[in-house]
Amino acid sequence: MPQNLFDLTGKFAFITGATKGIGRAIAEAFVDHGATIALTSRKADQAEAVAAEINARVGRDAAIGLAADLAELPGLIASYDAAVARFGRIDVLVCNAAAVPEGFGGAADFPVEEYRRFMDCNIVNNAQLMLHAAVAMKARRDGVILATSSAGGLRASYGVSPYGVSKAGLCSLVRNLGAEFAPYNVRVNAIAPGLTMSYSLGEAIKAHPDVIEQYRLGSPLQRIVQPEEVAAGMVMLATAAGRSITGQTIAIDAGEPGSGSPPAV
Repeated sequence: MPQNLFDLTGKFAFITGATKGIGRAIAEAFVDHGATIALTSRKADQAEAVAAEINARVGRDAAIGLAADLAELPGLIASYDAAVARFGRIDVLVCNAAAVPEGFGGAADFPVEEYRRFMDCNIVNNAQLMLHAAVAMKARRDGVILATSSAGGLRASYGVSPYGVSKAGLCSLVRNLGAEFAPYNVRVNAIAPGLTMSYSLGEAIKAHPDVIEQYRLGSPLQRIVQPEEVAAGMVMLATAAGRSITGQTIAIDAGEPGSGSPPAV
């Protein structure tokens, strides 16, 4: 048994959507556990700035920033390949970037273009990036592929049905690829966060404090998930601590129950 089950020393990771929120927390946690990372944002300057901040904090060249847009598959693949060219290989892929809701409504209120946007980004393009990364991982019989799903992919998502459906599809993708790649020692898993503190949630709390409080009190632990808690789950799955886990989606959601009824605004 390794002395440190949570060690990422010597590992190279590629993390999408990693300049804020959960993605930033994952990037910080991976570096703190010894990894060297490439982190992405749709804007290169933002990714480079965050990488510089991380490097300054830890006192080593632990991160590089690259531009990548989940909606633009060729550029996404090119960014991954640039990281491989820089590091020589990628040991851990973290698909954290996602198409997110720009509004709320009933399932019929979303135009077909929105359904397609969610499916193309959250399922199709993530799948293609995973499959691209898996080629080298399978060849060397070692690798980890992780994704950020959502508690909304495990139960009904009032007001954001297309998003929830796409995240449910991501859970299914992880389950299938986990089984397919297991013979090659490539593990595929996801974390499904519940209501998680972020800048956007902070703004929502200001606008609708009673609604957010209703959600919080509706969870058995009566708390809002913190990004660092999701990141800790990702570290576990990326390291030897998670070597017997594949094809799984683990909920980090303060014990959120079933969908229940939509909160009154």
